[in-house]
Amino acid sequence: MANIVELRGMNGDKLEEMLENAREEMFNLRFRNASSQLEDYSRLKMVRREIAQLKTVLNMRQLAIDAAAAQPEIASVLVGKVWQATSRFIYNEGDKDVWAWKVEFVDGDGKDLASAMVDLNKKRPSQRKAYRQKDQPQLVTSYEIAG
Repeated sequence: MANIVELRGMNGDKLEEMLENAREEMFNLRFRNASSQLEDYSRLKMVRREIAQLKTVLNMRQLAIDAAAAQPEIASVLVGKVWQATSRFIYNEGDKDVWAWKVEFVDGDGKDLASAMVDLNKKRPSQRKAYRQKDQPQLVTSYEIAG
C-alpha cells in the first residue's frame, strides 16, 4: 500500500480502482475469518486502514472541489456551463511551502475556466448552530479566473 503522499499524487481513477480492490480483499478476508480459514488476522486491520486512507483522499478531493465551486466569483463563471474539476495536493510551489489543494475547472471542450487553492486544514466549527452562521472560515486562499 502506498503512503498518503503517494495516494494524494495518484489520479482519481487509480484511487477508485485501489478502493474497489481493497474492499474486495476485505470481503474475502472476512469470509475466510468466518469460516476459520484465516491465518493472518493482522491483514484485516491493514486492509481496513487502506480503505480508510483511500476514502479520506477521495473525500478531501471532493471537499476541495465543492469549496472552490462555492466561491462566488468561480460559481458565476461555472453557472450554465458543463464543467469538470480536478484537484491535486500541492506540497510546495516554487520556493515556498503551500500545503493546499489546487482545483482546476475546465469546460467540456477542455478550455480552462478557473483555478483555486483550497486549504482544508482551517478550523471549521463543530457545532451545528455555529456551522450555520455566516462566520465560516474562508477555505479558498486564492483563485484565478481564466480568460
